[in-house]
Amino acid sequence: MARDVIERELTGTRPGRIAFALAGEGDDADIRRLLQENPMPGNISLSLEREPDYFADAYLPGETKQTIVAHAAGRVVCTGSCTIRRRFVNGEPCQVGYLGGLRLDAGQAGRFDILRRGYEFFHELQASEPADFYFTSIAADNERARTLLERGLPGMPRYEFIGEFVTVLLSTDRRHAVSKPDASPVPPMEQVIELLNNHNCQQQFAPCWSEDELGALQMLGLRVGDFQFIRDAGHIVAGAVLWDQRKFKQTLIRGYAKPLARARPLLNLVARFTDGARLPAIGETLANAFITQLAVDPDKPDSLTGLVKDLRGAAARRGIELITLGFAANDPRLAVVQKKFRGREYRSRLYSVRWPDCGGAAAELDGRILAPEVAWL
Repeated sequence: MARDVIERELTGTRPGRIAFALAGEGDDADIRRLLQENPMPGNISLSLEREPDYFADAYLPGETKQTIVAHAAGRVVCTGSCTIRRRFVNGEPCQVGYLGGLRLDAGQAGRFDILRRGYEFFHELQASEPADFYFTSIAADNERARTLLERGLPGMPRYEFIGEFVTVLLSTDRRHAVSKPDASPVPPMEQVIELLNNHNCQQQFAPCWSEDELGALQMLGLRVGDFQFIRDAGHIVAGAVLWDQRKFKQTLIRGYAKPLARARPLLNLVARFTDGARLPAIGETLANAFITQLAVDPDKPDSLTGLVKDLRGAAARRGIELITLGFAANDPRLAVVQKKFRGREYRSRLYSVRWPDCGGAAAELDGRILAPEVAWL
């Protein structure tokens, strides 16, 4: 019954001409306004923003990013993007697109016709040179979106569930900021690339890197010299880097549910004396960074623990309050982190997305663990 009601709400149309186009530099301010004015609801309302330039990460080597915008009455009312890059699928490098950044103006709530026509426009763009696979993520508690996308409504692509993904937020405080260098000695770039790709090819949707691609991320705050490594008998058994993305991508607090807002002062007081994370003020940007480029020998779980501890210390010394990791729910590394550290978890569902003539099916994936980079989701 509830599903039928949701479907009726989302399949209606309203008057008003909607025009779709590939976003250009002239849409920059309007897209950023849309992101600011339409936060994601929840107990903690968040806006995912792209200041000062939405297109700051749009022209990276080895990557194609297309952003679609819907215009109505001279303003952007909906946007979504697809980023295509080489990722490993069943052990081989493939062209894989990630669909993300979907935002619909609150004034257009319920306009399923906008979403359907946007997907049709995207399909037309991709038809001549499609990626091998497309995938996306949806918050596990976003039942409205899941109901819509899993129904297979006319004009929409097919969403096939491929696994659950867990995002873990760990706090960092000055107690972790021990006096030691921020980074262990970094081997030559070609050795770092070999380490990452040898590890990533064992997983699904993990990036396949080149030196140019990884090096280009330095202009976005990922400094190769910040890599941390754990060595055993001179051999690298774990490596990762801390990526602070706030210079081009921010998460802002836009509101709290009333019970949480009332409890916030007490919770923040407790957080000062524990290992917890404080709840920032409304309008504040989260001081967050990602643990990314994670490569860990599966036979050495202690190396993952040591690596995360080192990165927590490095984060604290840089004034970062939270670090984010992401794992498939069945990834053994998640169990190690859950056992050794106390953090907050957010669950999402990963889907393959396909049309009859475009994209791969979930059934084509073998049993390797899903491992998309959380910093790119």
